[in-house]
Amino acid sequence: MIMRTKFVILIACMNCCFSVFSQSKANKLATIMRAYHDYNMFDGAVLVAENGKIIYKRAFGLANREWNIPNRTDTKFMIGSVSKPLTAVLALIQVQKGLLSLDKTISDYLPVFKNKPAANVTIRQLLSHTSGIPNYDIMRDFFPKVSRQYYSREDYLKVFMDSALAFSPGSGYAYSSWGYFTLGYILETVTHKTYARLMADDIFKKIGMNNSGSYYHTQVVAGRASGYDYSFGGYNSADFRDQSNTMGTGDIYSTVEDLFKFHMALSDNSLLNKELRDLMFSPGIAPANYGFGWFNKQFNYSATDSVASNFHLGMTEGFISFIRRIPSTKTMVVILCNSSPTDFFSITNNLLKAVHGQQVVLKEPVHKKMEGYIEKLGMRKAIDEYRKMKLDTAHFYIDWISMDFLARQLLDLKRYQEAEMLAENNVVEFADKDLVWVTMGNICLALNNKSEAIRAYKKALAISPGYEEAKNRLKELEN
Repeated sequence: MIMRTKFVILIACMNCCFSVFSQSKANKLATIMRAYHDYNMFDGAVLVAENGKIIYKRAFGLANREWNIPNRTDTKFMIGSVSKPLTAVLALIQVQKGLLSLDKTISDYLPVFKNKPAANVTIRQLLSHTSGIPNYDIMRDFFPKVSRQYYSREDYLKVFMDSALAFSPGSGYAYSSWGYFTLGYILETVTHKTYARLMADDIFKKIGMNNSGSYYHTQVVAGRASGYDYSFGGYNSADFRDQSNTMGTGDIYSTVEDLFKFHMALSDNSLLNKELRDLMFSPGIAPANYGFGWFNKQFNYSATDSVASNFHLGMTEGFISFIRRIPSTKTMVVILCNSSPTDFFSITNNLLKAVHGQQVVLKEPVHKKMEGYIEKLGMRKAIDEYRKMKLDTAHFYIDWISMDFLARQLLDLKRYQEAEMLAENNVVEFADKDLVWVTMGNICLALNNKSEAIRAYKKALAISPGYEEAKNRLKELEN
């Protein structure tokens, strides 16, 4: 009797310790997210799971700013390219059924591709972004002209199917939303269902993702957030995009809770057999290490420790999403944000570091301070303040992607002189980043400074020889 009593007490103590530990961890996660929200870096919903159990979920900010409606954890967000992991799983389900073969070609399924550059691209290559099919950013007028138009499936294929391949299929890696659109259309062809219906039947209904769907702008979707862009001194409503050209690549809306169900279904092989799941999570060509629908890389949670992970980013007008899974422990973090842009890597990395018991020190993002300084002080003085904050590493950190986005925002607003000044600062500060040189080139073009634009695009190509936008801009200029 005494032994049994001691055993019961021991179990009770263990449960108590686990509860306290979980609560402490949840408090750390809450502190991190509250700080990011207070820094004006996050409006949306977040969920963190460990060992297959949700340990933290919370919503911040407003789902609709016109009506002052708050976000909730069941708010539906556009997830952008986080749709691609779903499309990849959907394709592999058809492989399981015998309706699709990984090594058959596009032209095997879509005869319209016969004699086209991508005719011999395989399903495997579409899934892994090794097809050589370019991305939409090769078209200078894709935003806003093409992206705003409605297309039938067949008409949208005509937008890109005559485009030259960036490389011989299978010989390289280049991210391609056009490739995933093609994959989505193949799925419709072999199943005789729409992509939306197939996704609902084979994934959403099967695992209870009841708050997810394929979106089109004429739909009324209860509980769906509006998308906004952070701007200088406030927010703008996000631009319009016709989702007919994002099928298979970015037209899904979902919730953090539904994406947790998706994570668990992958962990438990509820959707795919182990062989196909492992193939999906096998790292592809370095440095992207893209498998089928996922980047598969180590997550470094300390200076000396790392663990295998799968992740994907999604960006679409007014929305940013990011999901990272740690399959060995069924751990995952997902953020769905309806205010763009934000430093998604910093947010999710810090959440996962806290899950792994690491100390997290949060610093204020320089680019958020710059937004205010540019408006209040003017660009020249704002750059002076940037240099001061750069030295104060105890309190501030710099995210180069967000600094580049500020320059692109100014370009979009036709504030060309300010855009040029900030871009000049960025190419000095982040000289090894191809994107900042492309932004510099685009600003020079807007100012009709073609020689400097050529120099900037060449700098980008020296860093990333396969950068399609830089190659095409340079070709246009040199011709």
